[in-house]
Amino acid sequence: MNSTENDRNPISRRDFVRTAAMAATAVGSGLALTSTASRAASTEASSAAVTPMIGFQAEVTYLMQYGITKFLDDVQARASVNTLFLHAGTFEASWAGLNQATSPNGNFATAHPQYYRDIAMKPQPLAAGDFNLPDAMQQITAETRKRGVKVYPWMEEDNRAPAKIAGMDQLYEIDLYGRRTNGHPGGPCLNNPYFRNLVSGMVEDYIKAYDVDGLQRGSERQGPLGNALGAWHHGSSSDPGHTSCFCEFCAAKAAKQGIDIARVKKAFLALEPYVRDGRAGKRPRDGYYVEFWRILLRYPELLVWENFWAESMRETQRELYAKAKALRPGVEVGFHIWHNASFNPMYKAEQDYKVYTEYADFLKPVVYDNPAAERMTSYVYSMTQNIYGDLSRQQMLDFEYSIMGFKEKSYDQIIGQSEEAYEAQLRELPINGTPKGKFEIFSADYVYQETKRAVEAVAGTKTRICPGVGIDVVQKNSTPESVRNVVQAVFKAGGTGIVLSTSHAAMQPQNLSAVGATLRELKLV
Repeated sequence: MNSTENDRNPISRRDFVRTAAMAATAVGSGLALTSTASRAASTEASSAAVTPMIGFQAEVTYLMQYGITKFLDDVQARASVNTLFLHAGTFEASWAGLNQATSPNGNFATAHPQYYRDIAMKPQPLAAGDFNLPDAMQQITAETRKRGVKVYPWMEEDNRAPAKIAGMDQLYEIDLYGRRTNGHPGGPCLNNPYFRNLVSGMVEDYIKAYDVDGLQRGSERQGPLGNALGAWHHGSSSDPGHTSCFCEFCAAKAAKQGIDIARVKKAFLALEPYVRDGRAGKRPRDGYYVEFWRILLRYPELLVWENFWAESMRETQRELYAKAKALRPGVEVGFHIWHNASFNPMYKAEQDYKVYTEYADFLKPVVYDNPAAERMTSYVYSMTQNIYGDLSRQQMLDFEYSIMGFKEKSYDQIIGQSEEAYEAQLRELPINGTPKGKFEIFSADYVYQETKRAVEAVAGTKTRICPGVGIDVVQKNSTPESVRNVVQAVFKAGGTGIVLSTSHAAMQPQNLSAVGATLRELKLV
C-alpha cells in the first residue's frame, strides 16, 4: 500500500484484518455481534446522527432455501444490515429460474390477480407447484419486523428473456427488422400501454399486499444507439440489426412528436453495416471516427431516437413514483443505476442524477469495484471495433479514464493474459458472458469518484445516494482490505448508505465481515 492510500485509510491494514478476522470468528463460533435491532434498543437515539442504510440484495427463493433466521443472523452480525432489497418478481420465481420447470406458466400475480388490469395477459392465481410468493414474503417480513430491518422489493427490468406466460412476449420490443425481441439488448417496450399497466399493477400489489417500506426499480438497459454499437460491457457480440423499439406504440407516440419513424429506420439501417464491417476488421476509408460522424450528420435521427427511448424510460420512472406515493405517501422509492454508467459516456449523460431528484428518494448507482476493471476492458474491446477503432486498446482505455474522471491500471495489467487469449474469449461468449481469468480490480478511488459525483449532483435535494457495493461479483477477487477501502470511500464521498451486492451465496465470509468491521471503525453502527 502506498503513502497516499495510507493517508486515505487511517485504519492500519494489520488492525483491520485483525478486526475482520475477529468478526468472522465470532459469527462462526456462534458468538454473534449485537444485532442492529438490539443495539438500537440499548442505545439512546442521537438527534444529530442519521442511521445509514446498510442494504443487502437477496433473492426471496434463496432466503427460503437458506433459512430466513440463519440468513439475517449472518448478514446482521457480519455487516450490520438494516435493509433488505428483495428480488421478489410477481411473474418470475427467481433469476436462477427456480420452479420454472414445474411451473411453466411462471408465477404471475400469484394470489392477487385483482391488481393487474388491462395487461394483455390473464393473471393466474396460485396453482399446484407454483412458488408461493405471498407466503414467503409474510414469513420474511415477520422476521425482519422483529429485528428492525426494512424491506424493499426490487423491481428489476433486466436483460432476461420473457417469463413463460402466454402473452408476455407481446409486451417486448420490436427490432429494426420487425422481429420480437426475446432478451438483451431488447426488453419490455416502455411505450407499450400493457407493460406500463403491468408495472402499475406490480406497484399496487407490493404496497397493498405486502408489509414493505419502499420500492426499488432497476433497469439494466439502454437506448437503441448504444445497443446498435454494442456500447456496454460484454456487448461486442450484439446484433446491430436487433436494436429497438419500432413497435406500433412507439411509432404512434413518435408521430405525435413530429418524428419520422421511416427516417429513423433508414438511419439505423445505415449504421448497421458500419458496425458489422468494424467487427470484421474492415476499416472505413477515412477511419472509424470520421465515418461515424459522417453517418450521424447525415442521420441525426440516430440521436433523436436514442433520446426518445431515454425520455420514455424517465416517463415510466415518474409514473412508478407517482403511483407508489398516491397509494402510500410515506413509502420510499429509489432507482438502481446500471454499471454501464461507469463505462459508456453516452449512457452516463442520459443518467442525469439531477433529473432523478424530481422523483427519487434514493439512488443506488452501481460502483462494483471487483468486476469493474474487466467490464471496462470488455467495453473498450467492443468500442474499438467501431467509433474508436482508430485507437489501440490502451489508447481507448486512457481516453475512457480521462473523460470518466478516474485512473486505474493498464489494459494488459487488468486482463492478466495476452490480448489474443482474452479477446478470443470475448468473441466466443454470448452477450453479457464473462471470460475466464484472474482479473485486476479497480481501486477505492474509482468508488470515491463515482459516489462523489452522484452526491454533488443531488446536493440540496431530498434524494440520498446509497451506492451498490460489489463483493465477489462474478470473480471472487475481493479481499477484506478492498471491501474496507470501498466502504470507507463511499462515506468519505458523502454517501448515506450502501447496498451490498450481488449474491450472499457468492460472498466469501471474511469479505462480508469486513463491511461490519469498517462500519464500526467509522462509528456508523
